[in-house]
Amino acid sequence: MLLLTAATAGVVSSVFGGGGAVGSCGDTLPVCDGAPITASGWTRPVAGTAGSGFRTGRRPGHDGVDIMAVKGAVIRAASGGVVVRVRCNVGRNSWEPTGGPVPCDRDGYPGLGGCGWYTDIRHAGDVVSRYCHLVRQPVVRVGQTVIAGQPIGHVGSSGNSSGPHLHYEIHEGYPATEKNAVDPVPFMRRKGVSL
Repeated sequence: MLLLTAATAGVVSSVFGGGGAVGSCGDTLPVCDGAPITASGWTRPVAGTAGSGFRTGRRPGHDGVDIMAVKGAVIRAASGGVVVRVRCNVGRNSWEPTGGPVPCDRDGYPGLGGCGWYTDIRHAGDVVSRYCHLVRQPVVRVGQTVIAGQPIGHVGSSGNSSGPHLHYEIHEGYPATEKNAVDPVPFMRRKGVSL
């Protein structure tokens, strides 16, 4: 587990607001209200149980893992990096955030298609993490630098979704494509994080 010094806690405090990462941990904090940040600089993106797996026999095109969580649960950056995409994706259509209503502002359903509201973060080594089915537009913007554990959005069910969950992907290559998607479970395990 990586512990942050009191000096670093001030940076975390300015990002999260208040005295530390939403809670107070004294002079060091391991990101109090979420999972700890490992020595590799990674953490769980959301508290919940991993469900539907990566490219299973029933879902060979499922490029991530679904983490079951309650609607509105905070989704956090799994590691530090730069936000490279914020988008609404329903069916075969995509929209950049406009400030106005888009189809991702309501719950989706199975068969609708698309990732719903989602964001991609580019990490060191051109690794990209993707977070799908957010309840509303992510709270980050393209070009923004984020730190591990920083809130980036909230669990929802937008796009091709049967209920609230986070669809979480890892891509070993930038930009993120179907060809460079890898199973997030063993990837995160190598980073010291259990999904």
